[in-house]
Amino acid sequence: MKIQGTVHWNPKGFAFIITGEGRDDVFVPPEGLMGAMDGDLVEVWAYREKKGLRGEVLSVLKRTPTTVSGTFRDRKKRGIIIPFDTFPYAVVVRPENRGTIRDGDVVIASVDLPKNVERTRTVTAKIERRLDIPENTGDDLRFVAIKYGLPWLFPEEVEQQAKKVSRINIPAELQKRRDLRQRVLFTIDGATAKDFDDAVGIEKLDDGTFLLTVAIADVAHVVKRDTPLDAEARHRGFSVYFPEEAIPMLPEVLSNGIMSLKPDEDRLVIAVEIRLGPRGKVLDVDCFDAVIHSKARLIYEELNPFIESRKKPDSLDGEVASRVLELDRMARHLYKNRLKKGALDFDISEVGITIGYDGDVDRVYRYRRGAAEKLIEEAMLCANHAVCGYLEKHSMPTLYRVHEEPAADNLMGLYETLREIGLEKEELNGFFRSVQARKNLSFALQHISGLYAETPLHSFVNQHILRSLKRAKYFSEDLGHFGLGSTCYTHFTSPIRRYSDLIIHRLLKTVFSRRAISEKERGKLDGYITHIASEISDKERKTDDAMYEVIRLKTAAYMQRHIGDEFSGVVTSILAFGMFVEIFDPPFDGLVSLSDMRNVRVEEGRNVKLGKRTISIGDIIQVRVVRVDPVKGHVDFSLVSRKGS
Repeated sequence: MKIQGTVHWNPKGFAFIITGEGRDDVFVPPEGLMGAMDGDLVEVWAYREKKGLRGEVLSVLKRTPTTVSGTFRDRKKRGIIIPFDTFPYAVVVRPENRGTIRDGDVVIASVDLPKNVERTRTVTAKIERRLDIPENTGDDLRFVAIKYGLPWLFPEEVEQQAKKVSRINIPAELQKRRDLRQRVLFTIDGATAKDFDDAVGIEKLDDGTFLLTVAIADVAHVVKRDTPLDAEARHRGFSVYFPEEAIPMLPEVLSNGIMSLKPDEDRLVIAVEIRLGPRGKVLDVDCFDAVIHSKARLIYEELNPFIESRKKPDSLDGEVASRVLELDRMARHLYKNRLKKGALDFDISEVGITIGYDGDVDRVYRYRRGAAEKLIEEAMLCANHAVCGYLEKHSMPTLYRVHEEPAADNLMGLYETLREIGLEKEELNGFFRSVQARKNLSFALQHISGLYAETPLHSFVNQHILRSLKRAKYFSEDLGHFGLGSTCYTHFTSPIRRYSDLIIHRLLKTVFSRRAISEKERGKLDGYITHIASEISDKERKTDDAMYEVIRLKTAAYMQRHIGDEFSGVVTSILAFGMFVEIFDPPFDGLVSLSDMRNVRVEEGRNVKLGKRTISIGDIIQVRVVRVDPVKGHVDFSLVSRKGS
């Protein structure tokens, strides 16, 4: 049978065709790709085997630009690129497409897409740039930047353009914008943050309603489409944050300079005014260009104790302090309103890493969002929804942030895990009914999470719930946002670090211009958004993977100092060769190999029989660190025997 879908490469060289039509994914071996690239829309001939659907590409319906990063090697008449990630084709560079690149340089190249569908072993590519990384960068960050093809230093042309556009005439801009410089607005960020792209404020109006102001750095004013600066921002897609470093999407003169909403400085913004009822109901929305003058730079770590205790520190201005408390009260209403609509919030702890002065990892720990972080989160979520509605109201095409409902198979996998860790039968049956009926799924998942909130299995259960969900993505149509329990959602609040948000700012400016767009322009805009949605989603996945890998490498380096130490952890999965265990403190997962143990039997990948002892997924056990590979980020554990066993 013929099936259409999107190519998704696997790091091992094969691919799956994702249909999105309720069918199984189609497995395609390397020799069956027929020149198709990751992200291409293709038609495949598929047939069913014992393990599922298998197929071969028949035609490529829509091509996706493809880049590859790797090491350039000079082979006399031609050059080749040795990719860092598995690539299904050999990559050849003709002499005229290498520029000044020398043997051994680390490069990014654009692949020349095959014109015909045929068995392809080799593709040609044109080198776009050398990957320049600062000399003092740590080996682990250098390794990840190269592996994922993350451009670090900006080309000179881009730096020069950034300096030029950073010279902004504020008095001239005040003639075209609303002057909000007297409004009490302030930024709230982490202690180490350098780029402040959002400022917030709230005030009570005479009629008893409240005016929430969210002001976002007006990056679209300086980064114009189809300029070298824009091309570089689009190529990067996102800022990449590591524990001790960051690779920004925009040059520092913008990200940490004129676009950063620093206190006591006039700054250009796009402002969103949201009129709220006393209990957080959105009554009205307005968006416009403005100039602000932030009154304070507040820090999560200092603000959380104040919000919790209401004891104002001397350093905090009284007027700003009262607005913070009012924002906190309103944020709690916004949060409750979201939960009533079916939003998910598992309050999952994040992994924090402290780097010492010597560059070594001093500490790895879990931390949860405090009241100040939640306050900002609610304000940003509210603004993103408001902007999306504003664009729809003005009939503008929109780059939506969507999160589709989870697949039934994944939810049933979660059901099996919950059954194995001993969830009560009544609760299991209730969850099963929700899955079968496809009703109240978000409430059912939130309920399951709450059942384990005060248990050692809280993180384990939440992680398995997350694995059952689909990944959020950017899309040209509003498919809804399951995690937020809503529709009409976009990303607007972080244009310094996300290219998606910059696109939304440009769409808003089209509305502000009061210029009606023609049908031809609308068609082009629709096509642009459709294309770039997939591109940005792919870049987001790569960025997330890179940041996650650095966390693993840093944690493995930390665990190297703990070889021989014992830790408590939970069994997260069981395979034929061993058990994966996530230890509680520090948060990290490793493998307990079963190859060296006697009298071991694995039952259906769910239980391990060790003599008379049975270990199952979800069990809490004691392990000892026996080996660490800091290069790959792997840790091996051994099982600590219980007394008498």
